[in-house]
Amino acid sequence: MATPTVLPPPADPRPFADDSTLAALHAYWDRHRRGRVVPDRKDIDPIAIGAALLPHVALVDVVDDGARFRNRLVGTAIAERWGFETTGRFFDEVMSPGDYSDFIHELYRDSCRHRAPVYSESLFRWDVGSHMLTRRLYLPMTYGGDGIDMILVGQTFFGVARGPVKPYRAVFNGAAAVIERQRREILAAAS
Repeated sequence: MATPTVLPPPADPRPFADDSTLAALHAYWDRHRRGRVVPDRKDIDPIAIGAALLPHVALVDVVDDGARFRNRLVGTAIAERWGFETTGRFFDEVMSPGDYSDFIHELYRDSCRHRAPVYSESLFRWDVGSHMLTRRLYLPMTYGGDGIDMILVGQTFFGVARGPVKPYRAVFNGAAAVIERQRREILAAAS
């Protein structure tokens, strides 16, 4: 796996300006940090996230320091795209081994390792032979200690992919302007 890009502070403090779901989720997470690097799980209330965001949100337990990940809660929009319910299940129980599974696991591990949000775009297979573009935002949390114990995830789906798209990921602390510029370059290359 390639090392993710670690981005500088933002020129534009409005993350994900063209994805209102991920922008709102990031703003919620950021408000609840209360001066800390990451928020505590007790400060995050899935119901308070709101009815518009909740279908696009997952809460994922970090197990054995990132050796495994378990879906604690999976929003209905995510479950619908997956085609089955994954709440309560470990990733290695629902994903086949391979490059895609490795890529997804590395996104979670990056968020734990860097104690920072991780943004990703890649293809998502949503039907036999069909792929959509998907955006993911991984937001780390703790349970009162220093370790990352849970990840708040936002995932949105958009557009059928017209060709191969190289997966993209970046670890950041609000560097939205750089992420958006790089994302537009990737999407332009895929058109």
